[in-house]
Amino acid sequence: MKITKYLSIAISLGLAAIFTGCGSVPKTQENSPAPAEEAAPVQETVSKAEKDEYTKSVGDLTVSKDTYEADRAEILSIIEKLNVIMKDIDYQSWLLYVDNESKTYWSQPANLKKAQSKLPVKGLQLRNLQDYFKYVFIGARVGRSVSTLRYVSDTYVKAVQIIQPETEEREESYTVYYYFNKKDGHWELHLPEIED
Repeated sequence: MKITKYLSIAISLGLAAIFTGCGSVPKTQENSPAPAEEAAPVQETVSKAEKDEYTKSVGDLTVSKDTYEADRAEILSIIEKLNVIMKDIDYQSWLLYVDNESKTYWSQPANLKKAQSKLPVKGLQLRNLQDYFKYVFIGARVGRSVSTLRYVSDTYVKAVQIIQPETEEREESYTVYYYFNKKDGHWELHLPEIED
């Protein structure tokens, strides 16, 4: 009977130790969120930022996210090629990317003269489209970083550099470095006309 009593006490203590051990959590883990809980906010933040940039880019237009991503990839690829062309001052290669409307407009002496009058360097003459390329186009864009798009329509976009606000009270702004027209399913560089 004594053996049965001791055995019963030992079993009770053993079971108590097992249940207590299973229910306890080390202090270092007790307040830690589960790994899945840690990862979720980061993923939500990234997708929210992507969604926000997509929303800012397309505005009220009905451009799908897939179209936006394809357009952005194509245009940023063209800009990389244009950066090489500008470094090499390769006018003939540059012409391959410029739309016909821009070539016509910027080949007219009256339009070149208007642009010439607005240049910060006085006395510089723009005699032709090649001068425009060398003195206006390259000077305004070389070394600039373009990161995203702003759609004007589904076939006309601005390629821009985002300028982060210095304080939270200020709104984000951007600088436009390129304009692109979509013709026959491909993006072509557009050189906007001079406003009077």
